[in-house]
Amino acid sequence: MLRVVLARAARSARRTTHFDLDFPREPQLEPYWCHKHRRECRPVETSAQFLRRYTLDTLARLREFAHLRARGRTATVIHGDVREQELGRFDGVLTSPPYPGLIDYHEQHRYAYELLGLDDRREREVGAAAAGTSRPALAAYSDGIVAALVNAKHSLRRGAPVLIVVNDRRDLYPEILERAGLRLEERLRRHVNRRTGRRAGEFFEDVLIAR
Repeated sequence: MLRVVLARAARSARRTTHFDLDFPREPQLEPYWCHKHRRECRPVETSAQFLRRYTLDTLARLREFAHLRARGRTATVIHGDVREQELGRFDGVLTSPPYPGLIDYHEQHRYAYELLGLDDRREREVGAAAAGTSRPALAAYSDGIVAALVNAKHSLRRGAPVLIVVNDRRDLYPEILERAGLRLEERLRRHVNRRTGRRAGEFFEDVLIAR
C-alpha cells in the first residue's frame, strides 16, 4: 500500500508546470506564469505534503470501501496481456483503450512501474506512440484491440455488456466491434472538462455500449 501512496505522490511532486503534466520535457526550477491557473505558480519544493495528503486519503478510501465491500468477495489485479491472458467468468467489461500512435503511456507512467516493481513490457503495447499513425500502424492497432475484445468476450456471461471509453476520431471502432463479434447498442457522449495538460479546444469521449 505504501508503494501505491508513493506512486500517487511522485506524480504530484514532479518539478514540472501545472499545464504540462502529461508531457514534461525538463525540470521546472523557477516560478512561472501558469496557463492553467492564470497566475504565477511555483514549482514543487518538497513532497512531504503530498505524502501526507495521499496517505490520509488512501486510508479514508480503504475504510469507506471496507463498509461497502461484500463479504467473501475479492479483487485481483493481473499484470498481463489481455489478448492472451486466461480469465475467469465476469458479468461485464469496462475498458479505456489507448489512442493509436499518440501517447507514450509507458514513459509517462514509468515512475509508477518502477515504484510498484512492475515490468515495463512496452514492446507489447497496442497503439504505441513510436509506431505512429500510418495505415499499417492503424491496422495493427485494430488487430490488437480486436484480439483483446475477443479474448475478453470468451470470459463473459451470456448477454454481458462491454463498455468502451474512447475518442474514436478515426472511426475505427465500428469495424473493430464487428470483427470482435460485438453489436453496438448505444453511444454516450462524455465531455472531458478536467484535463491536466494545456490543450486547445474542448474534448469529448464516447462510451460505447456493446454486447
